Amino acid sequence: MKIGQVITAIDIGTTKICVIIAQINEENKLEVKGIGTSKADGMVNGIVVDIMKASKSMSDSINEAEEMATMKAKNIYVGIAGEHIKSQNTIGRISLTSGAQPCDIDQQHVENVISNSKNNVKIQQGNERLEIIHAIPQYYKIDDQDGIMNPVNMSGFNLSAHVHIVMAEINTLRNIKKCIEIAGYKVEESYLEPIASSHAVLDDVEKDLGSIIIDIGGGTTDIAIFYKDSIRFSAVLPIGGKNITHDLSVGLHTSPQNAEKLKIELGNSLSSRIPEDKLIDVEGIGGREPKKKKLKYMTEIIEARMREIFEGAYRILNEHHDLGLITAVLVLPGGASLLRDSSALADQIFNMPTKIGYPNLTDLAGPTEKLENPRYATTVGILYYVYAELQSRDETITSIKIGNKFTNLWQKIKNVFKDYF
Repeated sequence: MKIGQVITAIDIGTTKICVIIAQINEENKLEVKGIGTSKADGMVNGIVVDIMKASKSMSDSINEAEEMATMKAKNIYVGIAGEHIKSQNTIGRISLTSGAQPCDIDQQHVENVISNSKNNVKIQQGNERLEIIHAIPQYYKIDDQDGIMNPVNMSGFNLSAHVHIVMAEINTLRNIKKCIEIAGYKVEESYLEPIASSHAVLDDVEKDLGSIIIDIGGGTTDIAIFYKDSIRFSAVLPIGGKNITHDLSVGLHTSPQNAEKLKIELGNSLSSRIPEDKLIDVEGIGGREPKKKKLKYMTEIIEARMREIFEGAYRILNEHHDLGLITAVLVLPGGASLLRDSSALADQIFNMPTKIGYPNLTDLAGPTEKLENPRYATTVGILYYVYAELQSRDETITSIKIGNKFTNLWQKIKNVFKDYF
């Protein structure tokens, strides 16, 4: 990585777009330079429905970040979510040697077995119009030895990889990229939002012991399981914070704008904690007079929808994984997590420790105060994800160079002594 290199992270949600411009400083740390946010016009459940409106929203948030940073946004990495996402676990297999002696495994073998896992998914019916955005190894198997986390430099005859594959609809990805291109920029890579968020809200111990992320966005809810330091499952529920706002608007006979305001200011996920006799003023529609409504009734509407989200997530996760193995924490990033007692309700349903997903900012320099909010978990996570990938890439290149030097040196030594034997 180069000192001064710029990394731009963009979280594209249904209701908001968040941008952070960061730069690698002389201490080899990510320094926040600019932050921008805007309303996500032209987007519905992670899908572009009006490309010009969506592009304008992205341009507004990027320009705001650039103005604060006094520099241009470069090297843009995007967090995506929505119903168009599909994920599955698969296995890749390759033969290392056809001889009687085992083969030493190198980085190329690892890349080949992951490529094999990707090919196994690509050929499946129904995946023709999907693009793979993640192929994350969970663990490897060498011959009969299972549970290997890093097979490089080990020996064997056959190598298998258990891999988590995440795919997105090609058209949806292209439309998002087009929005940013219309704004005058280029997307380097796209990341699934809960995978990105995990880099900001989970530590190494939590990833190893087992953790769940439930990110309630505006239009969808992203869920993921992490165990033994790798993602084990991910999925998307087609329901989010906008559904709560709609329910309140209908139930209270008020505008969606006022329903959203009431949700943020007075909302609670546990109606049992609200007094029976407490009343609130609810604005009428079309200039009608405000009416008195029970706050408890409002929170019952919220709780019903939040229970639907958490119970739906629990059912899906329990079908695909042994939740008894998940012993660390349930994390709730995203703006909806700030609803009062949302963590308490999740704790009841999952029967495990729950925390709000505030991003860890200790590895960032610069003006980070504004980022102390679950809404920025994905954007901060993208920065950490990209930074880690750049470091890993540099280390791999260095390792290859060192390996080549030793190979060349050994060849020279053999050439010197070949005439003596």
